[in-house]
Amino acid sequence: MQTIPYKIGQIKISQFAIFPDKYVNGEEVQIHASFSFGHSVTLDSIRCTASFSFLQKEELLLISETQCFFNIAQEGIEQLRKGHEIPVDFLRYMATIATGTVRGIIHAKTEGTVLNTIILPPINLVKLIEKGVPV
Repeated sequence: MQTIPYKIGQIKISQFAIFPDKYVNGEEVQIHASFSFGHSVTLDSIRCTASFSFLQKEELLLISETQCFFNIAQEGIEQLRKGHEIPVDFLRYMATIATGTVRGIIHAKTEGTVLNTIILPPINLVKLIEKGVPV
């Protein structure tokens, strides 16, 4: 697969809420992650939505949904059209960037709260994103 040339066009926090009063120090925190993708009709923009929720004993501690928009260069658009899909490796790459972005957002927005000690760990995107997106 050839590299698809892109640049990050926009980052949008579509949902973010914290509930530090629900946190119990020392108790295990579960993290749920999901990713979804969309593209413009012209394929010049691809959106990766990264959603994360942190729970402790089924109590919601934190919820975050962030959209990263990737502007695709003309030669990338031609590659996508030729292959008839956004390749799974590129989806995982965009999800990696989105995850790092969310990690920073969580750190910044929980500063000064007990939730700041909770770090978003590495995510195995191979298990979460298994196939490309048809275009």
